[in-house]
Amino acid sequence: MLHRKLKVNWNVEQNDAELRKERLARVKVFVLAGPQDRFTEDEFEVLKHYVEVQGGSLLVLLGEGGEAEFNTNVNFFLEQYGIFINGDNVVRPHYYKNFHPKECIVGGGVVCESMWRHLLKLDIEKVDYDFTDEKYKIHFQYPYGATLNVSEPANVLLTTGPVVYPFNRPLCGYYTNGRGGKILALGSGYIWHDKYLQDKTNDAIWEYMLRLLDGDEINYTHLDFNDVELSDNKHFTDLAFLADMPKACLIDSIGSEMPTDFKQMFDMNLCALSNNLLKDVIDAYEKLHVKYEPLRIIKPQFEIPLPNLQLATFPPIFSEPPAPPLELYDLDETFSGARSQLAHMTGQCLQALQSKEPQRRAMNQRELENYIKECARITAIVDERQDMAAREILNIVARQIVSYRPFAED
Repeated sequence: MLHRKLKVNWNVEQNDAELRKERLARVKVFVLAGPQDRFTEDEFEVLKHYVEVQGGSLLVLLGEGGEAEFNTNVNFFLEQYGIFINGDNVVRPHYYKNFHPKECIVGGGVVCESMWRHLLKLDIEKVDYDFTDEKYKIHFQYPYGATLNVSEPANVLLTTGPVVYPFNRPLCGYYTNGRGGKILALGSGYIWHDKYLQDKTNDAIWEYMLRLLDGDEINYTHLDFNDVELSDNKHFTDLAFLADMPKACLIDSIGSEMPTDFKQMFDMNLCALSNNLLKDVIDAYEKLHVKYEPLRIIKPQFEIPLPNLQLATFPPIFSEPPAPPLELYDLDETFSGARSQLAHMTGQCLQALQSKEPQRRAMNQRELENYIKECARITAIVDERQDMAAREILNIVARQIVSYRPFAED
């Protein structure tokens, strides 16, 4: 797809021979798309002459793993201009559109101000959200790529942004000199593959990069790179690689073969218990004319003797009982007399009967039994702990009334 797009306005040629100044003299843009061979010093001199003297434009594309994965030494040339392609990977930690984590969709990665302002004017997909910075509306695809180290005199055009790992690391470096020579290095060669070139944003970035390398219509100032936020390139130990190596904690074991008997890997002479020198120790007593006696325990003598042990007795400390929860007591029921309690009880029953409907004001048997039991409790006819039926209570009251005899008057 990219070749068909270029054939409209460009003459595309492929070079498989050794680089020569005469061949590059008629080339406007020279592309190193994932070189898989090492360059010679003469070829580096040809590229240097092409950029610095002839004013040509050089586009370098690599991928994940950097030089080690592609078996090339192109960084030796790029380092002269402040650009270095790292041997790492760019990964998106959460699923978003693409299933593979290395098929990253970068948001807010266009850090060159004039570049993202130009892209916002085009017909590309923008995130419909009110960001504080409009550059976060631009999302482009960056598959199977690596990060870069960019320093002066080069500048950063694209970064990983705040979402893709590693955060805020350069993805695209750009260098230009006063003679029109330009170098554009990108850490992913798949960014313009047919699958990802269908994305309108990737297509727009390709058109912009081509215009940048083609002529002088795009010029940057120092204000375009004022708001570039970059994080340091931090390296971490490859734990998976070390875990697969035997004796990874011993420096001498790296690169050596594993012995058949694993006990040979340990030096037992450093720390061991043995009686081999016991005879020499006993013979040393005779040579030094010292009487040989078994060792005895010497009791220690302290300058300040310890006091005699005594039992530590302390008087018990009892906690004060809490105050009675008076709000849980019915004071009228506790301190009022029996007649007052009977009157209060009878008033409550009459009030409950009057609140009912006229046809239902008759007291039922259960309410009557409860009334009789409560009156017997108040007058102490029966014990509170006894559960006596109402008929038995009335029988006791009737017997007391029958046996009642008034005292004779004097």
